Amino acid sequence: MSSIVAVAGGSGGLGRAIVEALKTSKYETVILGRSANPKLEAELGVRILAADYTSPDALVALLEEHKIDTVISVVNSVMDITPELNLIHAADRSKVTRRFIPNMWSAFEYKAKHFASPITPLRIKVQETLKETGLEWTAIYIGLFLDYYAPGLPSYVYKFPMVVDTLNNAAGIPGTGERPVHFTHTSDVGKFAVAMLGLDKWEQKYFLAGDKKSWNELVEIAEQVKGVKFDVTYDSIERMATGQITELPVHKQAYEMRALTKEMVLGLFSLLGTWYEQGMWDFGDATFLNDIFPEIKTLGLKEALERNFPAK
Repeated sequence: MSSIVAVAGGSGGLGRAIVEALKTSKYETVILGRSANPKLEAELGVRILAADYTSPDALVALLEEHKIDTVISVVNSVMDITPELNLIHAADRSKVTRRFIPNMWSAFEYKAKHFASPITPLRIKVQETLKETGLEWTAIYIGLFLDYYAPGLPSYVYKFPMVVDTLNNAAGIPGTGERPVHFTHTSDVGKFAVAMLGLDKWEQKYFLAGDKKSWNELVEIAEQVKGVKFDVTYDSIERMATGQITELPVHKQAYEMRALTKEMVLGLFSLLGTWYEQGMWDFGDATFLNDIFPEIKTLGLKEALERNFPAK
């Protein structure tokens, strides 16, 4: 019998992409949702189990009843990690659950020097909690979603790009724009997540890159593919230090559609832009899943843009 894998938060976004990849694998898959969803369950062909994230005891019972071997977490707990912490404690107590992948899917590795972000101490807390358990676990860092820059391609994530707005031919580049950025499409994340389940032993962290380009290279490729010049500005470290960046057309749309304030978006992106220019986004000499599974071919930036913006 194949191992049973539960994706917490698998009903949408990155979690849905991982579920889609698992559906074609040898692993039996279930989704942990906050409530039952018979309609989506029928659409996906995957069981959705109602999980009470407020109760570790209830989560232990759920994991054991359905014989969950591995939990992949993409649970929506950005500013409230209680649901994920409860799930970790429950997985540790469960007599059948062995492995756990936390919700660390990020463009950079969370470290103490990133504490200026309110998210960082929460992500570090998740890792510290896992270290205290008997679970085998690993964190996976994937760079930025390539989906953001080829928004017309099939995807389940909301398209909210930073720095380059390929739809509106605009860019506000942090610093010089010469440092590398790692881009990975969510469909590729799903493929590697499935492949990882076959490893006998996990390292504490892995990195993944569908492509590696600088912001300047992204703009150059997009201009070539679309046959237009982008309106490009550069934001200095000094400007970003004041919480200011170049506002892109897609940002203004997000204020209206996602109930995000201008201050929230500019503040977050100026912080991330500063870290980018300081080199914190560079994965460096790390263990890449691409090298472990060379047979998995990833979607590159140029190919994605060509498919998204086909020549007329």
